[in-house]
Amino acid sequence: MPPAPSGTPSTSPIAPFGSAATPSPSTDTTPAAPVAPMAVGKIAKITVTGNKNISPDAILAVISQKVGDQYGQAAAENDREAIKDMGYFNGEVGLTATQDPAGGVDVGYSVTENPIVKKIVFTANTPDGQPSKEISADILKAKMDTKEGQVLNVNVFKRDLEKLFDRQTGYTREKGFIVDPSPDLNLDPETDILTVPLIEAHIDHIKIKGNNKTKTVVITREMRSKPGDVLNELTLQKDLTAIYNLGLFEQVGPYEPSPTDIGKVDIEIPVTEKRSGQVSVGVGYSSRSKLVGRAELAENNFRGLGERVSIMWEVDGVDTGNSVDLTFFEPYIDKRHTSVALDLFDRAVYRFSSDTFSGTSGSNNTYIEQHKGATVSANRPISQSLSAGLSLRTETISVNNVQLPPQDLFIRQQGPVSAVGMQFSQNTRDNNFSPAGGALRSFSFEFGTSNTTTVANTPGPLVPGRHDFTKFGLDLRQYISLQGPRKGADFREPKKVFAIRLLLGMTNKEVPFFEQYFLGGPESLRSLQIDQYWGNKLALMQAEFRIPVGKDNNLQAVLFSDVGDAWGSIYQDNQLKQHTNFKPSTDVGLGVRLVTPVGPIRLDYAIGSGGGRTQFDIGQSF
Repeated sequence: MPPAPSGTPSTSPIAPFGSAATPSPSTDTTPAAPVAPMAVGKIAKITVTGNKNISPDAILAVISQKVGDQYGQAAAENDREAIKDMGYFNGEVGLTATQDPAGGVDVGYSVTENPIVKKIVFTANTPDGQPSKEISADILKAKMDTKEGQVLNVNVFKRDLEKLFDRQTGYTREKGFIVDPSPDLNLDPETDILTVPLIEAHIDHIKIKGNNKTKTVVITREMRSKPGDVLNELTLQKDLTAIYNLGLFEQVGPYEPSPTDIGKVDIEIPVTEKRSGQVSVGVGYSSRSKLVGRAELAENNFRGLGERVSIMWEVDGVDTGNSVDLTFFEPYIDKRHTSVALDLFDRAVYRFSSDTFSGTSGSNNTYIEQHKGATVSANRPISQSLSAGLSLRTETISVNNVQLPPQDLFIRQQGPVSAVGMQFSQNTRDNNFSPAGGALRSFSFEFGTSNTTTVANTPGPLVPGRHDFTKFGLDLRQYISLQGPRKGADFREPKKVFAIRLLLGMTNKEVPFFEQYFLGGPESLRSLQIDQYWGNKLALMQAEFRIPVGKDNNLQAVLFSDVGDAWGSIYQDNQLKQHTNFKPSTDVGLGVRLVTPVGPIRLDYAIGSGGGRTQFDIGQSF
């Protein structure tokens, strides 16, 4: 924490709370209050003098002795303190007790009333001399019980300072700022203007330690907090999240503040780097592609600049389909933090399970789409949580000679497709890889054109030739920790998490078969066969309760439920009956997630109206 402000204590009646601003007993030169005078008899009358705006009744209401009571010296002294403790009066409260000619005692209190505050002014050690806009003077004044046009009450004002600036519970601390009221508080006796100077902690330097490969600029450019800025701990925590979400580090933070001067602090951020290079050759399995042979060469921190480059070759055991992917990602091409991604691919897509058409004649009953092309995309942040993206894809699709009933051959479509897309997203997740709090909200739009035909010119519902299409998508995800938010920079702290997702999609009816929405399989409704339903409309809701097993968050048990449908297609298949209207399917199930170097391995068992089904895949469902 930055050091508390220091200076000469104010001698005005508005000395603020805290040891730095309140005069200590050793330096307080205020004379001791006189002892209450002695008198004998009952109180005949009680008077108050010196008050202008505070009513005598309000003052007399706080004292214990009343007219007719036996006068007591100790009680009178306590009453004087009670009047003083009202907070409306400056200096000592005078007290007289005189014998009345009739034998009673006349008690008198004299006060010096604090002035009426005509204006409240906040200043700060910022370039423009004003508090930061998130804690502007107008906001601070609105939260104060001390108001302009009222007699200053030092007790109320002290509570206001505590409410606004306490380092544990104050409003400014809730907003992430470290703010101390200066001891130079002043109520001008000529203008009656109450001035509250504030000392806001500023960042002097930002230091990164532990980055051996990663260049420091890769880390600091992710940060909204810069040297010279007012320190905001909420913004700084978001900065640490942004650094962690680069995927380059096992751990980021917690940050370490070091005071350097009044209102200045150095910030040191420790990081622990991950291994960034990966060479892998192996055999895998998924519900969609079955047995897979895979070789990959990847570098996730190329040149220490956070660039990602990879080449992947995959041979699937379902058929003779091969896939090759070459990707490159540049996270920073300009000062606006625009990122660019390029993907060159020759990819086999297994649209259905390998046994979907097993009842057809012929030996080739596996449907494979071969997609050859490229996508390029750019993304630019609008704020710390908002971003906008633009994408362009061009590809040519061909299908294999899958053996189908004659009435279903129309699904074997092929030809070129080009599309341009836009996406807007808001990401407030505390961790992109295993969120325990926050949300991801995304809206996408794509306009495309295709020029497709069916294999062997098989008649179908889509006339061969050019067709334009538009797609609209909405993806809403929310993550709620049942054990409260993660602490500081502990991004992997195990938490029981309730995760929900709503996915909506819509396109026009006359689109190529492969440009529709498909439902069923490990990525969507898990009790269905892969891509069992398709259509030009999609609605899917998923909910998961993720329970960590162990202390390192590398193993999770999951309870889940899915509900959704894809419907409205012009392609009405003979073997897989489709929905013309919304007719949702549901399931419930349980699964496990195991974190590995290649990502979370996911095994789910779902039970729906059609029975139970096991789904296996890599990566979180959402």
